[in-house]
Amino acid sequence: MRRTIKLEYVPCDARFRDVLANLRRLQSRAIRTAYCRLSEGMAPRQLYGYLRAHPAGQGLHTWLLLSGISRARALHKLRPDGKVVFGGKRRLMERSQSRMTKEEWKAKRLWPLLIEGHARSFGSQGGNHLVTLDMANTRLIVHGPDKTDYELRLKLSGRSHSYRRRLLALQERCERLRDTPFSVSISSEEVGISWAVPTPVKASGTPGRVLSLDLNPSRIGWTVVDAANVQGCRCIAWGTIEYAGLNRATGLASDDPRSIALGNKRRHELAVIAKKLALLARHHGAAVAVTERLSIGVRDHGKGRCFNRLVNKCWFKAGLLLPLLRRLNESGIAHAEVNPAYSSLIGNRFWADSMNIPDPACAALELGRRHLRPLTFTPDTRASPAKPNDGRQGKDGRRGAERSASLTGWVRVWRQLNPTARDTPRRSRRRLRENLRFGLPRRPSVREQRSNVLWLDPRPGASDVFGCDFNLLLAD
Repeated sequence: MRRTIKLEYVPCDARFRDVLANLRRLQSRAIRTAYCRLSEGMAPRQLYGYLRAHPAGQGLHTWLLLSGISRARALHKLRPDGKVVFGGKRRLMERSQSRMTKEEWKAKRLWPLLIEGHARSFGSQGGNHLVTLDMANTRLIVHGPDKTDYELRLKLSGRSHSYRRRLLALQERCERLRDTPFSVSISSEEVGISWAVPTPVKASGTPGRVLSLDLNPSRIGWTVVDAANVQGCRCIAWGTIEYAGLNRATGLASDDPRSIALGNKRRHELAVIAKKLALLARHHGAAVAVTERLSIGVRDHGKGRCFNRLVNKCWFKAGLLLPLLRRLNESGIAHAEVNPAYSSLIGNRFWADSMNIPDPACAALELGRRHLRPLTFTPDTRASPAKPNDGRQGKDGRRGAERSASLTGWVRVWRQLNPTARDTPRRSRRRLRENLRFGLPRRPSVREQRSNVLWLDPRPGASDVFGCDFNLLLAD
């Protein structure tokens, strides 16, 4: 897993702006030329010789040219059809409508200067041929053309303790072990440092104990479930996280400063939630973190505009799941996914009232039980066989058949548990049969009074064993 840190910088030499602009122009031209040749079918091993003989590769350092070729190959892997618009389609439309000058259009087409990493680089520090980290003085030294070094002062405020700690660890690893290459991307305002995080040793969590999460656009339910015996489970702790205030509709344009500020606030809060969930998993000694296997695309779900807005726009997979998975990987906690079909209905039907747990924590409890005590469903043989050319052949076809069998199996389970076809009401905090004795949702801490996230974290202790008769109930 790769980690990227972006920081603003201030060049100590005024000439660096002109040098950077020239290098970005040369490398961007090489990237565009390399991408066009790859789209036309040129072999990747022939690119370097072609660009060295072409005007697009003249006047560029060898390592910068190789870095540009690497970026062109990555871009071609994403879009092999050759239809990439350098600068963006929206800016291209603005340029065609004369809403952008020629100089502005050229500036928008420039890529940040990419300097690929190399673990066995020459010099006192490994990791990169043309960049040296000096975190003792909070600076980055770029070895420019004509053997001229340019110093970039990094803007690290007093709150960026985690950034400073990670960059210090990267510098120490590059100086001692010299086994971690780091790439640097420099734009006109900020610099990005990216490197691969070494895979940690697996943590010794309690076997059979999982942290299960029920993820929703405006709230999250979490439970710690332990395998009590061969058939049953036990709830160690549970809680809910509510952040409906982050998803309010402002009615503002997407480029409005207030709308941008709200989006940044939402991403920050989700990153803090991911951090605290990883701390919960470590605190309770969970060996596995269980989430839902979601495949929700951007489309009209047929449940109204508000639902479409929450699912299509406010559900930040990159803002919550990716930071959470990265922190779990650093802690050595495994990640697993389960089918969430009917998890809310079954959780509210069986565990909400019996254990006095609100929704969505009871849905998370059901997800944890499914991971510890899974049910295996076989495809329905009464269904019509697949046609020869219906697109379901091979590995994808087998996976689709397995998902269809699992969904059909949970449909049969729900019909067996609820033969009257009546929906189960969601047990919110205010609709529980017994009032919670642990208070109302609160903010994470006194220092975070401006947070829009509310935590209900009662930690009632270990519950009685539950779920022993669930499989027996299905067998009747």
